[in-house]
Amino acid sequence: MIFKKIEKVAQAACVFHKGSYDNIGEAYAHLFKWIEDNNLIPADNPRESYIDGIWNKEDESDWLTEIQIPVKKKN
Repeated sequence: MIFKKIEKVAQAACVFHKGSYDNIGEAYAHLFKWIEDNNLIPADNPRESYIDGIWNKEDESDWLTEIQIPVKKKN
């Protein structure tokens, strides 16, 4: 496993996805809709923080991932 320090961002939209990575796209879709509905736009690439996964949880339904998308106000 590789750990790295990531740069701070001023503001980010975040969501937690619980379960298998197979349907993580649904979490992204909801987050991008929330960003649009709140008059924001992505300011940088999304990032994922894997809190629980195969390394500490056998059951995929217990896996937990935080998705962060740096955002800024629409002009």
